[in-house]
Amino acid sequence: MIGFELIEQNLKNSFEANKLHHGIIIAGKKGIGKASFTKQFCQKILQARGDANADFRIVEKVDDKKSIGIEEIRKQSDFLNQTSAISEYKFLIIDSACELTQQASNSLLKILEEPKNNNFLILITHNLSKIIPTIRSRCFIAKVPEFSESQFLEILQQNKINNSEKEKLFLAQICDNCPALAIEFGVDLVRFYQVFLNSILKQKLSEELLKKTTEKKFSFIIFEKILLHFFSQWLKSSNKININFHFEEQEVFDFLSPKFSPSQILNLAQESLAIVEKASSAYLDKKLNLTNIFNQICYV
Repeated sequence: MIGFELIEQNLKNSFEANKLHHGIIIAGKKGIGKASFTKQFCQKILQARGDANADFRIVEKVDDKKSIGIEEIRKQSDFLNQTSAISEYKFLIIDSACELTQQASNSLLKILEEPKNNNFLILITHNLSKIIPTIRSRCFIAKVPEFSESQFLEILQQNKINNSEKEKLFLAQICDNCPALAIEFGVDLVRFYQVFLNSILKQKLSEELLKKTTEKKFSFIIFEKILLHFFSQWLKSSNKININFHFEEQEVFDFLSPKFSPSQILNLAQESLAIVEKASSAYLDKKLNLTNIFNQICYV
């Protein structure tokens, strides 16, 4: 996989030399393909197709849960204690380990403290500091380097993402070169942002946006990414920093900037992002929060 070549080679060499560590942490930015790489690596060793292999298990957070609990880890202890069904190896992937509860982490630590031959635990994380030190100390840590813009665009091309070149450059910036985010949310990010900018110029929040935010499947990630990008670009523009404008940004910032000083923009950004974070964690009304933020931007 693009961006994982060195990590894959190192892990492959260790495995072939019978020196692959029983605990491995794959750490890197969210959305760069760590889970896809890890699954492919395990499946190559097990010669499995898809996830259908009795010696291969993935633990993920359940959609309606905020963390991975101890019950899930205890189940995996039973899995690892059983004799391999097909291959002589067993792989357990935790995606992601930074979402383990304290009790689940302690349970996982016991597994790492008493490793069994040919059992391998691979922990995926986008926040290494949230994995307890005693787990980190018992694992080999492989850090995935940040992707370049060219790598990001190459991955989009491989996945047949059909946005225009201008839209792809926008996605590279707003997704911080994380292709998984662009692949999953790219269409909505481009459309949402364009309509959001146009709404500001018209001083009226688009009905399309309001309707979009009421959809159950509409993700707070889109909401958050749009605002982070918008305020970052606006602050840079206000401080006369040379930037690449996307869509109608320059016109919007020229319209808004006379009403706000850079410090006021920063304060508004912090307040708006705090609103989004609170709304996300408490599952509050996305439509109401978008309206409140829009009104603070437009009606000073």
